[in-house]
Amino acid sequence: MVLIVEFEIATPILRRTVEAVSRIDVEEIYQSKTGETKLICWVYGDELESVETALTDDDTVQTFSLLEEQDDRHLYSVTLSERGEAHLTYPTAAEYDIGYHEITVTKDTKIRARVPTRAALFAYRDVCREKDIPFRIQRIFRESDPSETEDRYGITARQREALQIALEEGYFDVPRGTTLSAVAAKLDISDQALSARLRRGQANLLRNTMGERTPS
Repeated sequence: MVLIVEFEIATPILRRTVEAVSRIDVEEIYQSKTGETKLICWVYGDELESVETALTDDDTVQTFSLLEEQDDRHLYSVTLSERGEAHLTYPTAAEYDIGYHEITVTKDTKIRARVPTRAALFAYRDVCREKDIPFRIQRIFRESDPSETEDRYGITARQREALQIALEEGYFDVPRGTTLSAVAAKLDISDQALSARLRRGQANLLRNTMGERTPS
């Protein structure tokens, strides 16, 4: 049975950088053609002019570049240094078919992931400990847990809440009556987490409504 697991790891990756800001949301992790690991991440904070100094001083970062700039956040492409690579757990997650849904870096690195089995979860945990990375499970439940899923439409309680608030606030109106950031603030989650939650919720709604219709 597939599991959804929320856990924390105390990795040094971006640790020095996040001390200068409020939080970092990692949107994507991938390898470049030259084999380097890159992170695409949103950096949030009130004094974002200090971000690049923090990134320069961060010994888990090799290089970085600014991709987008908004009032309360900046989007960066970050290439990890050798030290960053040494503490990276993503390759282990991929090896055990663990899919990251959300990654938020604050005091600790919080991850929400889809895990195929408990054996895969414990194997991942053991690798974290071998790398001297503390690992702590916050929450674990089955993907099809009825407490998380609405039977009729196949959407989770969190997806329903996000869709309902987005609808009430005018996010789906044309033109839009609010922004993704404003809805995310009401839910106290990141823009990236809300975007993913809305996409998954809408996909579930379509599959369980339009997907059930048959031609007459």
